[in-house]
Amino acid sequence: MKKHILNNCICIGFGIALSLVCLVLPHRSLAFQVPSIKTSLSSRRTATGLKNYPNNLGLDQEQQKQQEIEIYNEIKELMVKHDPILLFASRLLPPNKAKDAFALYAWCRRLDEITDDPDAEINEIQQRLIDWEIRFEKLSSEMSDNEKNNHQQLTRTTTRRSPSDDLMDKALSLCLERNKALTKEPFQDMIKGMKLDAVSNRVISNMEELEEYGYQVAGTVGLMLLPLLIDGDSSDHITKAQKMEQARPPAIALGKAIQLINILRDARQDAHLGRVYLPQDMLSQENVKNEDIIVKKSSSKGYCNVVKKVATRADELLQEAQIGKDTLPGVLGPLFVQIIVELYRGYLVKLKKMEYDNLNNVSGDRVKISTLQKFSAVGSAVATFFANENTDRERK
Repeated sequence: MKKHILNNCICIGFGIALSLVCLVLPHRSLAFQVPSIKTSLSSRRTATGLKNYPNNLGLDQEQQKQQEIEIYNEIKELMVKHDPILLFASRLLPPNKAKDAFALYAWCRRLDEITDDPDAEINEIQQRLIDWEIRFEKLSSEMSDNEKNNHQQLTRTTTRRSPSDDLMDKALSLCLERNKALTKEPFQDMIKGMKLDAVSNRVISNMEELEEYGYQVAGTVGLMLLPLLIDGDSSDHITKAQKMEQARPPAIALGKAIQLINILRDARQDAHLGRVYLPQDMLSQENVKNEDIIVKKSSSKGYCNVVKKVATRADELLQEAQIGKDTLPGVLGPLFVQIIVELYRGYLVKLKKMEYDNLNNVSGDRVKISTLQKFSAVGSAVATFFANENTDRERK
């Protein structure tokens, strides 16, 4: 169960401010104050409820406004608990885009928690993922109000849910209504990836399967966010669709690269948990056994060769994302991608210096780059980006 979609959401979704805050500071740093939420959510729920969820039938304008405040405060509490830096950085997004990003965050975070629940048996996780998929299909389908209300009662009896879940599902429903270009595909693909992870001994057969997994749990986040980041109204829908299609390959490439590098970065930690995410065919060619990796005995040249091959592929994907960054809107979108590319390329440089031994030649439980290296990567990305911008202007 892996890897932590929200880390990838940090990397792909909230724009340039997020890269400067989240990736330069230590993970989940509390170096700044996040807004407090003083009102008891339980009392707010009593006041407004979720009458006729997920619609607003029976609520007057003031009640609808209060319900919306309740919905996004619920998500803010989730972010305060798990990813306070995201909440801080979200202040720099336009209000409606921030709300939609909140909704996507909440959906991905809760799915991640289902898959990584340490207290649940595999068969329970599998059933909860099935319930989650059914609920998403109902939320995203064109149904009558009665069908949606009936589904609310159904899901409350087939899976463990709370008023918080209903509020966050309402947020996703509103997000889907506001963003007609946001399709089911990335949500369905992410669930598919989580289902494949919900087994006792997950193994990756080959590089193709590894990249597909990288798309499912990371590239999908980029696809979810593209409709939010790329502007366009209904009269410009074709143009927006074309822009999204152009931005799709680099967004997927960036997500896949991040995932591959996360796997290489966290190999020691995964081995401790009995997980091996390197392609089995490559390991077999080098006569490397999973058992040796799990007990961290495998620092052989063969093992390091496999790590090097995966790192090389990750670097190729970073290059694809870098080349395609100009498909993102405005100045900040391409600059953000350049920063992410430089930051994650820093891990590849570190792996090379370690001679690709990410099991034993590691300080702590994972490969790390220093805060100074992160600042350096950001500076390099900014310098490279504006140098390229000046070159492009001179050519014109």
